[in-house]
Amino acid sequence: MSLEKVQTNKLLLRAFKESNKKAFRKLFEIYWEPMIVKAKIIVGDESVAKDLVQDIWIKLWQKREEIEIKNFEAYIFKAVQNGCFKYYRNRKFDSVQLEIIEKLQPITESDISRQYDLEATQSLIGHSLNELPQRCKEIFELSRFEDYSNDEIASKLGISKRSVENQISLAIKYLRHSLATILIFFIP
Repeated sequence: MSLEKVQTNKLLLRAFKESNKKAFRKLFEIYWEPMIVKAKIIVGDESVAKDLVQDIWIKLWQKREEIEIKNFEAYIFKAVQNGCFKYYRNRKFDSVQLEIIEKLQPITESDISRQYDLEATQSLIGHSLNELPQRCKEIFELSRFEDYSNDEIASKLGISKRSVENQISLAIKYLRHSLATILIFFIP
């Protein structure tokens, strides 16, 4: 993990522990998709994976002042693994599922650093953004990177708020698909 990434995570984590919703949102935006991908690999069902990851984020927010986290990334991916194991513990297994569980290897910090390198992910996002139509890209960047509201974007660009919402939705769908397709090849 790069020094810059470690420092960024520490600053976001400190602000998050002080109930800063923007820091929580930023951490969520950075880690939501990779957490879902990892959970989906383990449980094999995207809707179950999303539910498990959502529960993790809810618990994080509820216990933000109590928990001691030294490495946020390692912590949340361990939480994903534990959440998936609890999910399976509460279900009956067939022989194929039991075989898969036996083959699972614990995640190490070096695995996480290799798999979820923020710089590589940002590069992938940048590349995917460049593939969007110019207007769609502009609207998405105003919304997500410059924190403009949908009303502000509509006013600034002289379009309807609904058009802004549609363009943001299209951009998010494209980015999710693009990143999920790329990340699936890098995650064991």
